[in-house]
Amino acid sequence: MKDDEPSVERAVRAIVRLARLLERADAGLSLAQFRILELVSRGTERSTHIATRLATSKPAITVVVDGLVAAGLLTRRGEPGDRRVVRLALTDQGREALAQAEAAYGDRLRPLLAEISAPDALLSQLAEVDDAMDARWARHSPAAKARTAKDPAAAQARAPKEATDLQTSPSPEAEVPTTR
Repeated sequence: MKDDEPSVERAVRAIVRLARLLERADAGLSLAQFRILELVSRGTERSTHIATRLATSKPAITVVVDGLVAAGLLTRRGEPGDRRVVRLALTDQGREALAQAEAAYGDRLRPLLAEISAPDALLSQLAEVDDAMDARWARHSPAAKARTAKDPAAAQARAPKEATDLQTSPSPEAEVPTTR
Protein backbone atom coordinates (compact mmCIF):
# COMPACT_ATOMS: atom_id res chain seq x y z
CA MET A 1 0.00 0.00 0.00
CA LYS A 2 1.23 3.46 -0.85
CA ASP A 3 1.68 6.03 1.90
CA ASP A 4 -0.86 8.35 0.24
CA GLU A 5 -3.68 5.76 0.22
CA PRO A 6 -6.32 5.93 2.97
CA SER A 7 -5.95 3.31 5.69
CA VAL A 8 -6.84 2.89 9.32
CA GLU A 9 -3.14 3.03 10.22
CA ARG A 10 -2.70 6.31 8.38
CA ALA A 11 -5.81 7.73 10.07
CA VAL A 12 -4.41 6.73 13.47
CA ARG A 13 -1.14 8.52 12.67
CA ALA A 14 -3.07 11.64 11.63
CA ILE A 15 -5.22 11.59 14.78
CA VAL A 16 -2.17 11.23 17.01
CA ARG A 17 -0.48 14.11 15.20
CA LEU A 18 -3.64 16.23 15.53
CA ALA A 19 -3.70 15.54 19.27
CA ARG A 20 -0.09 16.75 19.48
CA LEU A 21 -1.01 19.87 17.50
CA LEU A 22 -3.78 20.61 20.01
CA GLU A 23 -1.54 19.83 23.00
CA ARG A 24 0.77 22.60 21.81
CA ALA A 25 -2.02 25.19 21.78
CA ASP A 26 -1.90 27.89 24.42
CA ALA A 27 -5.34 26.87 25.66
CA GLY A 28 -4.86 27.35 29.37
CA LEU A 29 -5.98 23.73 29.88
CA SER A 30 -4.39 20.38 29.18
CA LEU A 31 -6.33 18.07 26.89
CA ALA A 32 -7.22 15.94 29.95
CA GLN A 33 -8.64 18.99 31.71
CA PHE A 34 -10.47 20.05 28.55
CA ARG A 35 -12.01 16.59 28.12
CA ILE A 36 -13.34 16.58 31.68
CA LEU A 37 -14.74 20.12 31.48
CA GLU A 38 -16.33 19.31 28.13
CA LEU A 39 -17.98 16.17 29.51
CA VAL A 40 -19.28 18.00 32.58
CA SER A 41 -20.63 20.73 30.29
CA ARG A 42 -22.61 18.05 28.43
CA GLY A 43 -24.15 16.69 31.61
CA THR A 44 -21.75 14.05 32.87
CA GLU A 45 -21.64 14.94 36.56
CA ARG A 46 -19.94 12.00 38.27
CA SER A 47 -16.25 11.11 38.22
CA THR A 48 -17.11 7.43 37.84
CA HIS A 49 -19.03 8.13 34.63
CA ILE A 50 -16.28 10.41 33.33
CA ALA A 51 -13.70 7.69 33.98
CA THR A 52 -15.83 5.18 32.10
CA ARG A 53 -16.40 7.57 29.18
CA LEU A 54 -12.69 8.32 28.93
CA ALA A 55 -11.67 4.68 29.42
CA THR A 56 -9.45 5.45 32.37
CA SER A 57 -9.46 4.89 36.12
CA LYS A 58 -11.43 6.90 38.64
CA PRO A 59 -8.24 7.79 40.57
CA ALA A 60 -6.73 9.26 37.40
CA ILE A 61 -9.87 11.38 36.89
CA THR A 62 -9.91 12.39 40.55
CA VAL A 63 -6.39 13.83 40.28
CA VAL A 64 -7.40 16.04 37.34
CA VAL A 65 -10.75 16.96 38.91
CA ASP A 66 -8.99 17.95 42.15
CA GLY A 67 -6.89 20.42 40.15
CA LEU A 68 -9.94 21.78 38.32
CA VAL A 69 -11.78 22.26 41.63
CA ALA A 70 -8.73 23.96 43.17
CA ALA A 71 -8.55 26.27 40.14
CA GLY A 72 -12.21 27.21 40.57
CA LEU A 73 -13.32 25.63 37.28
CA LEU A 74 -15.46 22.86 38.79
CA THR A 75 -17.43 22.42 41.99
CA ARG A 76 -18.34 19.24 43.82
CA ARG A 77 -21.67 18.79 45.53
CA GLY A 78 -23.19 15.87 47.37
CA GLU A 79 -26.35 14.05 46.47
CA PRO A 80 -29.08 14.44 49.10
CA GLY A 81 -29.82 11.03 50.58
CA ASP A 82 -26.69 9.32 49.21
CA ARG A 83 -23.38 10.48 50.63
CA ARG A 84 -21.48 8.23 48.19
CA VAL A 85 -22.57 10.30 45.18
CA VAL A 86 -20.61 13.44 44.37
CA ARG A 87 -21.71 15.52 41.40
CA LEU A 88 -19.48 17.86 39.44
CA ALA A 89 -20.61 21.16 37.96
CA LEU A 90 -18.89 23.81 35.88
CA THR A 91 -18.44 27.18 37.49
CA ASP A 92 -18.77 30.36 35.46
CA GLN A 93 -14.98 30.46 35.40
CA GLY A 94 -15.00 26.85 34.16
CA ARG A 95 -17.39 27.71 31.31
CA GLU A 96 -15.15 30.62 30.36
CA ALA A 97 -12.00 28.44 30.48
CA LEU A 98 -13.72 25.81 28.32
CA ALA A 99 -14.76 28.43 25.73
CA GLN A 100 -11.24 29.91 25.67
CA ALA A 101 -9.69 26.47 25.24
CA GLU A 102 -12.08 25.61 22.39
CA ALA A 103 -11.13 28.88 20.68
CA ALA A 104 -7.41 28.20 21.17
CA TYR A 105 -7.74 24.64 19.83
CA GLY A 106 -9.75 25.98 16.88
CA ASP A 107 -7.02 28.56 16.20
CA ARG A 108 -4.47 25.73 16.04
CA LEU A 109 -6.65 23.68 13.69
CA ARG A 110 -7.81 26.38 11.23
CA PRO A 111 -4.47 26.83 9.41
CA LEU A 112 -4.29 23.09 8.82
CA LEU A 113 -7.88 23.03 7.53
CA ALA A 114 -6.95 25.79 5.08
CA GLU A 115 -4.38 23.44 3.52
CA ILE A 116 -6.68 20.51 2.77
CA SER A 117 -8.92 20.06 -0.24
CA ALA A 118 -12.28 19.67 1.50
CA PRO A 119 -12.22 21.16 5.01
CA ASP A 120 -16.02 21.25 5.32
CA ALA A 121 -16.23 17.57 4.41
CA LEU A 122 -13.61 16.73 7.04
CA LEU A 123 -15.45 18.76 9.68
CA SER A 124 -18.72 17.00 8.78
CA GLN A 125 -17.06 13.61 9.03
CA LEU A 126 -15.46 14.47 12.36
CA ALA A 127 -18.91 15.50 13.63
CA GLU A 128 -20.17 12.13 12.39
CA VAL A 129 -17.36 10.38 14.29
CA ASP A 130 -18.35 12.33 17.41
CA ASP A 131 -21.98 11.22 16.97
CA ALA A 132 -20.88 7.59 16.45
CA MET A 133 -18.83 7.74 19.63
CA ASP A 134 -21.85 9.12 21.48
CA ALA A 135 -24.04 6.32 20.12
CA ARG A 136 -21.44 3.72 21.04
CA TRP A 137 -21.30 5.09 24.60
CA ALA A 138 -25.08 5.04 24.86
CA ARG A 139 -25.10 1.36 23.91
CA HIS A 140 -22.25 0.39 26.24
CA SER A 141 -22.69 2.74 29.19
CA PRO A 142 -23.32 1.35 32.67
CA ALA A 143 -26.86 2.77 32.54
CA ALA A 144 -27.58 1.01 29.24
CA LYS A 145 -26.23 -2.27 30.59
CA ALA A 146 -28.38 -1.94 33.72
CA ARG A 147 -31.50 -1.29 31.63
CA THR A 148 -30.73 -4.29 29.42
CA ALA A 149 -30.22 -6.55 32.44
CA LYS A 150 -33.56 -5.46 33.95
CA ASP A 151 -35.58 -5.70 30.74
CA PRO A 152 -33.75 -6.90 27.61
CA ALA A 153 -36.80 -6.55 25.32
CA ALA A 154 -37.54 -2.98 26.39
CA ALA A 155 -33.88 -2.00 26.14
CA GLN A 156 -33.72 -3.34 22.58
CA ALA A 157 -36.92 -1.49 21.64
CA ARG A 158 -35.45 1.73 23.08
CA ALA A 159 -32.14 1.46 21.20
CA PRO A 160 -33.28 3.18 17.95
CA LYS A 161 -34.93 6.03 19.91
CA GLU A 162 -31.81 6.49 22.07
CA ALA A 163 -29.66 6.73 18.95
CA THR A 164 -31.97 9.49 17.65
CA ASP A 165 -31.91 11.24 21.04
CA LEU A 166 -28.13 11.43 20.82
CA GLN A 167 -28.48 14.24 18.33
CA THR A 168 -29.78 16.48 21.10
CA SER A 169 -28.56 14.98 24.37
CA PRO A 170 -25.09 14.73 25.86
CA SER A 171 -23.20 11.46 25.65
CA PRO A 172 -19.61 10.37 26.12
CA GLU A 173 -16.79 9.40 23.89
CA ALA A 174 -14.27 6.71 24.69
CA GLU A 175 -10.91 8.33 24.74
CA VAL A 176 -8.02 8.28 27.11
CA PRO A 177 -7.05 11.54 28.77
CA THR A 178 -3.52 12.72 28.33
CA THR A 179 -1.55 15.33 30.14
CA ARG A 180 0.64 18.03 28.72
